[in-house]
Amino acid sequence: MISALFLAPLIIGVLYLGGLYFLCVVAITAGIMTAEWRQLCNNGKLDFLGHFGVSIVVLIIIAAFIHGARWATVGLGVGILLVWVMAHRHIKNTSVWFVPGVISVGCLGIGLVWLRGSGDSGFLVVLWLMLAIWMTDICALFVGRTLGGPKLAATISPNKTWSGLVGGVLGAALWSGVWSYWTGIGSIFALAIIGGGTAILAQLGDLCVSFVKRRFGAKDTGNIIPGHGGVLDRMDGFIGAVPVVAMSLAITKGDISLWS
Repeated sequence: MISALFLAPLIIGVLYLGGLYFLCVVAITAGIMTAEWRQLCNNGKLDFLGHFGVSIVVLIIIAAFIHGARWATVGLGVGILLVWVMAHRHIKNTSVWFVPGVISVGCLGIGLVWLRGSGDSGFLVVLWLMLAIWMTDICALFVGRTLGGPKLAATISPNKTWSGLVGGVLGAALWSGVWSYWTGIGSIFALAIIGGGTAILAQLGDLCVSFVKRRFGAKDTGNIIPGHGGVLDRMDGFIGAVPVVAMSLAITKGDISLWS
């Protein structure tokens, strides 16, 4: 709780400032997440492939800030191909597991930078999204521990339950409805539905990272955040939700006003 209380205002403050401040935080966070993913797949070691993947992710996030999401996505595609070739031909086969990490974290970084830069409403959209994902995690944890019940995915994440999933979805939906009421963005019902869907995506991202941890016998992705584990442990829900939300808005040609 102390870690969360310290980090949350800092993150929201940087989000509010936007620009280079937000870019630096996203790039550093994504770089650490990529490094942690590589260490998961490589017995805790960060080798040349890991450094290369981190470089790719950081560079494409900078490209997203300077040139936009389109060119950053092209760069990510090229980078993924290079990482896959290196992992497949020159390093042991388990290194191929690093490729999904570069894809996931790269898309997350591009999505965050694009969303924050999408006009005057960028701050509000990203703030809503961050808080919706946090609300999902909090409600899923407390409802799951209180009610228990059938396991959601016992072989991947033994602590997760269906009651926790429902609690997370309802929590994010309720928060999104309140957010709509406060800000006047969209209709309360519509944003509540979007919030519930975002919660499901966040839980899928969580399960994907849990699957990788289970595959390599790790409990956490790191220990950089006291009481939380690694940065990847805290950002796994963002991996599932942010790219889909960003892509949904991109399909509408980036017109944030279409949400209102």
